[in-house]
Amino acid sequence: MSDAPIAVFCDFDGTVSRRDVGYHLFRHFSGGENEKLLPDWKSGRLSTRDCLVREAAMVRASREEIYRFIEQFELDSGFQSFVDRCRANGTDLTVVSDGLDFYIKHIFERDGLKHLPVIANRGVIANGGLQVEFVHHNRSCERCGSCKGERIREYRQRRGSAVGVVFVGDGYSDACAVTEADIVFAKKDLEQYCRVHNIGYYEYDDFFDVAQKLVDLGYLTA
Repeated sequence: MSDAPIAVFCDFDGTVSRRDVGYHLFRHFSGGENEKLLPDWKSGRLSTRDCLVREAAMVRASREEIYRFIEQFELDSGFQSFVDRCRANGTDLTVVSDGLDFYIKHIFERDGLKHLPVIANRGVIANGGLQVEFVHHNRSCERCGSCKGERIREYRQRRGSAVGVVFVGDGYSDACAVTEADIVFAKKDLEQYCRVHNIGYYEYDDFFDVAQKLVDLGYLTA
């Protein structure tokens, strides 16, 4: 067992959840109109804040319709046991998302994980639509809604002692996080980003893989 303490930060959409809840939500309730924004977002011509505001403005649905829609989404099959392992090891685990808090918290409460800390943008369902509030201040990042890299730096500052940071993600919204993490687990678009930018990472399919690698590295007990 390594003597160095670690903290784990996980993306939500497509990482903790099997599918990207935010993407499917916006696509479904905008009739696919949100797809037109994604090329500019991926290229960096459109910030996440601007993209989310425009996507939210396209949504026309009641609270009941939205919550009924998100009930279909499931968590990674290994996430619950990973949460339990982190707790048993005294390892901080935080979910950081550039999506919206309401669907993350709803799914976590449904699955008995409402105790997990979640840092995300605020989604407000009102008047037959959806609004986004950016409740986390970014000091320097102009791309993200809530910059995961800045949230990691804030954690280190609050901690006040040396800690190794593990980040688990899957997409472009995780780019700022991987430059702040000591250990990166990547798949899909994030894996491609790491390859292009020569950022070291471990491949994974699910949280069983993440747990096993951290055990192998001596950061978690078997």
